[in-house]
Amino acid sequence: MKHTFQLQDFPNSYFEIETSIFTGKSKLLKNNIQVEQSTEKGRPFLIPNETGELIKAFPKQSFPDTVPALEINGVKNQIVAKLQWFQYVLGGLPILLLFVGGAIGGAIGAVAAVTNFNIFRQEGSETLKYLKVAGVILATYTLYFVLATIISTSIK
Repeated sequence: MKHTFQLQDFPNSYFEIETSIFTGKSKLLKNNIQVEQSTEKGRPFLIPNETGELIKAFPKQSFPDTVPALEINGVKNQIVAKLQWFQYVLGGLPILLLFVGGAIGGAIGAVAAVTNFNIFRQEGSETLKYLKVAGVILATYTLYFVLATIISTSIK
């Protein structure tokens, strides 16, 4: 998922970060140019400022979000706005499949939860966001029960 944002340390620049939900790796672009990532501990992004000096921006995970925050000079910069507690609860409902369906249910539920969190961060109508999230929840449980039925009938 891609997110566009600005950093107060770089007021004349805009950034875009793309994070893989499967690997956790991120790619950072400053003004459409990919920023180099160091191999040193913490794997900071090396962002050039106006004078050409490289500023280290350390990606920091912010559970339960999949989008990291960037720590620059000890200050944690949130890339995306935090969701409200009830959005985490509602968006995370598919994870309950872990208790019913084990690893398969948990995997399906985790993907659905991340999808829901991303839906809540989209631009647009709040009502439409909640309808989409409800649709994802319904589709997730339906998919799980269809898969469970197919697997149980094929085993017998």
